[in-house]
Amino acid sequence: MDKQRIYDAMLIKAFRADITLAILWVWLKPYNISPPDFALKRQPPKVFKMRVQIFVGWYLKPLADRLWDTDRTHDIKTLDWMAKLESQNTNRINQNEKQNLRRLHYADRGRGQVIGENAERQNASNQWHITKSTKKPKR
Repeated sequence: MDKQRIYDAMLIKAFRADITLAILWVWLKPYNISPPDFALKRQPPKVFKMRVQIFVGWYLKPLADRLWDTDRTHDIKTLDWMAKLESQNTNRINQNEKQNLRRLHYADRGRGQVIGENAERQNASNQWHITKSTKKPKR
């Protein structure tokens, strides 16, 4: 069998099973397919904790739409359709995506820090044995 066809079949199976990319690579090991294999199209990024459904949804939108819209009984037709599907460049995240991810990370971290400080301040000022808060409120 063709290496690409085996990979595509396992990708569909992994999408249906909702597993992580690390488990997908374990499934592909008996077929001598291991990351990164540049002979294959549609390679996922090197984030092994990412779920296959998320990878397909982000990077292979036409495939995700087809898999969500069809039943498991049509997976062979989907596999044949994938042979004609153009591969998208999934190994690189463009600069805008990196900046957006970094901005979201910093915003989440800052939001968590503010919530933690507010909870600490509230807990310190609501104790019976404390007459004044140990922390001054920031203005």
